[in-house]
Amino acid sequence: MRNNGSDGSMTETKGKKALSLCILRVLEQHASEQRPISTKQIIEFLKDDYGMIAERKAVGRNLILLSEMGFGLSTYHDNGKGYYLTSAADPTAFDPVIYDALLRAPVSEETDRRIRAMQPKIPIYSVKETPQLLRMEVFDTMERLRTAIEEQKQVTFLYHTAQSDDGMTASPDATYTISPYALFMANDRYYVLAAVSGYGRLLHFRCDYIRDAVLSELPARASSELAECRGGLDVVGYVNRAVFHQDTAEQYSLLCAGRLVDEISDCFGRSAKLIPQGDNVLAEVTAPWTAVRRFLLNNLSQVTLLEPEIRQRQIRDELNRALSLYSIR
Repeated sequence: MRNNGSDGSMTETKGKKALSLCILRVLEQHASEQRPISTKQIIEFLKDDYGMIAERKAVGRNLILLSEMGFGLSTYHDNGKGYYLTSAADPTAFDPVIYDALLRAPVSEETDRRIRAMQPKIPIYSVKETPQLLRMEVFDTMERLRTAIEEQKQVTFLYHTAQSDDGMTASPDATYTISPYALFMANDRYYVLAAVSGYGRLLHFRCDYIRDAVLSELPARASSELAECRGGLDVVGYVNRAVFHQDTAEQYSLLCAGRLVDEISDCFGRSAKLIPQGDNVLAEVTAPWTAVRRFLLNNLSQVTLLEPEIRQRQIRDELNRALSLYSIR
């Protein structure tokens, strides 16, 4: 979901993809072969231009990521002075990482120009040709939904369900007309939070199951008309209840490898308080257990759950059951 902050800053933008995009812009605007810039200068430009605070290690990782994405980059090792772009990738070529970063970035003429330039070049694959997570047409759907949210319009689409043969089929009564309110990511999937015409509650739909989305000229229903939104639209609260199936968040202490700082921010956002511990970082987070459990299982060798003890026992029992399935006799 793109941050639409009124001050135009990127303080709210999180994750290494958005940081890479900002570093790219800094290199384009402030660096050249005649005037390479240092890591310290990149950090200063990020703060001055985008309101973004970044550590040296994070900047270094994202410079490597830009190089891997095809941007020619001259480094200290090459020139002994600093960083600058030797060649730029085609700014209109479709790259899912850059496109995702643009969708997350604050609304501006520059980001909108790049999104419009990339959209005609989005490759379309059949579901059987590529894994679901790599299907690129989902970004086209998300862009239409984003436009509908910003313009407060309704959207009509055909909703599909997954089949065991990796195909997709339309479910019964699969045509929906919705008033979309927000895009969010949970469990590595993108969803749209919306109200369905004729139904008085919030629902969510997976973006990669949506087909043939059409933007309507009809105005969207105001979220304040829904009984559960009388006090305002609480996207986080809805996700905790309806997606993670947990009404209340809990407090956790996690000892994590330092390299996981970006992922901690992606998973837990503002709820994470980070305290450096040598090469590690102590993360104090408030989140649903399902989100913390997923983070733990995805990073088993790099994270230790310190508290609460009841969750320690729960994850230990789960790991012991899993190990028993692979015991060698």
